[in-house]
This record gives sequence, C-alpha cells and structure tokens, in this order.
Amino acid sequence: MYTNLKQIQIIISLLKQFSIKHIVVSPGTRHVALVHSIENDPFFKCYSVVDERSAAYFALGLSESMDVPVCITCTSATASSNYLPAIQEAFERQIQLIALTADRSRYTRFHMENQCINQVDMYGDYVKHSVDLPEVKNDMDYLYVNRSVNEALLALNHHTKGPIQINFLEPLSIKILSEFPLDEIPQCRKIDRLDNITDWHQYADILKNKKRILVLCGGYFDTKKQLTNLLNDFFESFNAVISYDHFSNLTNNEVFILAPFMAEVLNAKEINELQPDIVISYGFKIYSELRNKFNNKNIEHWHIDPEGKVNDFMNSLRKIFPYTPEVFFSNMVNLSNIKNNKLYYKKWIDRLSKITIPNLPFTNFYVVKRLISKLPENINIHLSVLNSIRLTNFFDLPQNVVCFGNIGADGIDGAFSAFLGQADSTDRLSLLIIGDLSYLYDLNASMIKMDNHVRILVINNFSGAEFHYNMGVERIPTLNKHIAAGHSTRIQETVHLSDMEYLVATNEVELENQMKKFLSPHNKPILFEVLTNAISDAEVLRKYYNDNRILTTKNKIRIKLENIVGEKVTSSLKRIINKK
Repeated sequence: MYTNLKQIQIIISLLKQFSIKHIVVSPGTRHVALVHSIENDPFFKCYSVVDERSAAYFALGLSESMDVPVCITCTSATASSNYLPAIQEAFERQIQLIALTADRSRYTRFHMENQCINQVDMYGDYVKHSVDLPEVKNDMDYLYVNRSVNEALLALNHHTKGPIQINFLEPLSIKILSEFPLDEIPQCRKIDRLDNITDWHQYADILKNKKRILVLCGGYFDTKKQLTNLLNDFFESFNAVISYDHFSNLTNNEVFILAPFMAEVLNAKEINELQPDIVISYGFKIYSELRNKFNNKNIEHWHIDPEGKVNDFMNSLRKIFPYTPEVFFSNMVNLSNIKNNKLYYKKWIDRLSKITIPNLPFTNFYVVKRLISKLPENINIHLSVLNSIRLTNFFDLPQNVVCFGNIGADGIDGAFSAFLGQADSTDRLSLLIIGDLSYLYDLNASMIKMDNHVRILVINNFSGAEFHYNMGVERIPTLNKHIAAGHSTRIQETVHLSDMEYLVATNEVELENQMKKFLSPHNKPILFEVLTNAISDAEVLRKYYNDNRILTTKNKIRIKLENIVGEKVTSSLKRIINKK
C-alpha cells in the first residue's frame, strides 16, 4: 500500500528507476508516508537505526563497501541535524549518501512551530546538490518536483561522487500522512544523463524510426563551420527540421529554417499539425519561441550540453548528452542509413511560405529591414534586447556574419559595453543595433575608446517600445509615465561624450541617404540615430502578426463577439462557458 501524496510518489518512483534500494530509517512522524510506502515494497531494503547520527554513519559504511547510493531518512528538526557529521565525511570521501529530510510545512517556518527548524540547504557546501520540494498542488508543482528530484539524483555521481539532500514536506494533516490507498506507485518521468556512451547505435536507431524530428539550435559559435555541415548532413539523413536563430551562428543554408518567432502566428490546429515526435536542442540559450509552443506537451526532449546540465525548458526532458553538438551529430550521421523523406520539412516550408512582410511605414520594423538588406558580408553584429533581436530574426543575414547578444540573462543593461569589447577584438566592421533606453542605460560606455570600424544604430522611439507592444496606451493611458519610461532625449545630446561621428534619419529618404556612409569604411566610429514613434512601432508589429495568423473558426467567432459586445464581456462569457 502506498501514499496518495504526489511528492512522495515521485521520490519513490525515481529511487526505483535509478536503482537505489538501500534506505536506513530512523523513527519519527514526519516521514511516515515515505517509510510505510517503501517498507512494504519488495524493491527496497530497509534498515532500522534509531540514532540519526549512527544511522548516517551506518549508511556511509554501507554505501562505501557496496559502492552504491544509500538513503537515510528521519523526522524533522534536530533529527536531521544529526546527519551532518556523516555527510561531511561522505563529501570528503566521495561517498553517495542521500539525505531524505522530512520537514514541516514551509508556511510554518520561523513561526514557533514545534519540531521545526530551517532545513533548507542545511548541510551547506557538504552536499553536491540540495533541493527543497514544495507541496504538489498542480501540474507545475508536479513538474518542478519531478525535475528537482531528477537533478538531485543525477548529481550523485556527476564528475565526482558525493552526498545530496532532498528536503520534502509533510502534509498539514496527520490523517493524510497515514493514509495509503494506492496499490502501486505511478511511474514518473526519469531523466537520463548519458555519460561515456560506447555504442551510439541505439540512439541513432531511435531517431531513424521518428517521422518528425525538430532540432532547436541555440546560441553557439561554430567558428570552423563544422557544425553547419554536420547539421546539413543530419537533415539529409533523418526526417528532421533544423530551426535556428541568428545567435546560432550557422552559415546560411537553404534547408535551415529561420523561424524563432514563427510561433507567434501559429494557431492551435497548426501547432498540432507541426508538433514533432522528438525535440533535440543544443546551445547556451534556446531563444526560439517554438520552445514555448511545444512546451509541456509530453514531447520527448533530448538536450546536448557538454557540462551535462539539466535544462528542462520544455518540461519533457528525457535524455542529456554531455558532449559537444559536433560529437553528437557526427555520431548520428555516421550511423544513419536512411534519407529524409522531407514530409515534415515540407509542412514547415508550406506554413512559412504563407508568412509575408507587408509594405511597411517608417517604423523600427522598416529600419531593421532596410539595414539588413544593405549589410555586407563578414561583419560582427550585436543585438541588444527585445525588438533588436526580434526584428532582426525576421530576416536572413549575409554570409559569415557573427552574431552576439546578452541573451543569457536577457537584460537591458550592458549591451553597449559588451559590444565594444567584442568590437575591440576584431578588425571586422562591427554593428550594434540598440534601442534608446538600452543605449542610455549603458551610456558610460561612450567614454570607452572606440575603433573606427564601430557602427551603432540607435532606434530612438522615445520610450520602451516593448511595453507599447504588450500593453499599449489604450489599456494603460499612463504607460509612458513610469512603465515605458517615456522621455524626450535625443541621442545626439550624448555624442559629445565620445569621438563618434553622428548621423540622423527621420524618414525613408534620410535613412537611405545615410545608410551607405554608415556601412562604409570611415576614419571615425559612427552613431546613427533613427527617430521613430513607439506607438506606430508597436502597431506595425501587431499588424504583422495578425495579418499572418490563420484564424480558426473559434477565433473568428471570438473576434466577432469582441467587435459586438467588447473584449471584457467576451472574456466573461468564455469564463462562464468553461465553468459549465
């Protein structure tokens, strides 16, 4: 008989899937749901040791002699404190102890609750990994607990062996704690880290049987272009679609799909039609919005990461390949004996062919489109944040353009400074595309000495354009006052801080006239300020997305209702219908 508590079910299921069967138990109340569930399960071997300090050392000796992970579990407060000496010893000697520390509800911490101390990360630097599990109340809680326990167990022997802590909560009710209604534990998702693969055939065979493989290429610097060639070969050898963004730094290839923001125009029916059987990802950041459209759909996800990190951004990670993408794709290509039937690829190409860019008024969208059409090959480019990234990724870049961006934390700060550091390391023409707020935020960088090949395009719409796109003054009339930081500053007023030449454009003709000088060799670095309007910029972007959406019948009905009775009434009706 097993507990109905999801948190405990996940722990037990993963202990079994990781083949961890030895558990040293000390008496108590807080961990009753766990202990009674495992003591009647023939998979586990339980040992009873009353004193927690002795129990931990007993487990240490057991683990070291058998060279397997061993669990220790006890009630809350000083009971779990008594594990510390043995855990310190295990850390120094690289012995795999798993401290399953039962805890009181997190809502009672620090409020004079009986037998309740702060157990979060209580062993500090003497464990390789520590997790504090929340109570499972919804699907997101379940996913988080599942991922957290997987991460902790994977840390037991990653690079080196050592102890870990899993801190789990008791329910507020003793009655729930002592109920065991289930005949068996539901099996939950296990994440495998595939160290030291000696036979790649089994993974190549899995992919050969897949009809829809989506490769999400993230941030990467393929300086030798080896990965570009391997991905091309992978595309030819498996039923795959290769989706990238400019931070992937792949050489332009007609079979690769530049579609990071295509997700914005897909309706629910199209998402189902394009849904892959498996997603393979690599890179320090997957910027593509496609990751969100296929998120939490139980699509098997493989991630390639040389450090073997758990990057579960789709909530369906199954396998981690701790290798470079070159090693992974090389092995897959070498073991394939099929050809891409391109049926899945044609579905993507067919939908992409329906996306069009209309005649644009003078906006930030228009400026980026015209700039990219004029870019020479063999340059460096830095995209600051938000619209600079989004709009540039609508268009193909010339050959051998290296693309940078502070997309790791994705903040407004530091783009100008980072760009100047990148530009200082090369003689290539180096271009920064940046908005007014991001530029002004990092204005101190103006005082850094700049080389003559530096080019800075500042699109100044006198506000945070992203807020106008997401919300708009029609929803928040005071948007510019604080939220979007509206201002009247011209970047021209700051140019005296440096030795840059200044150019400006306020319309299409001025933009075209200045573009040639901006992108040509010059005896000074150049700052080009282009003045647009934040409201118009947002309207054009919204129109682009709306014009390229294919509405379902359901959406058409909703829009008609909104036009007749208004958005608020339509939303209220939708909530009433959904409740029935």
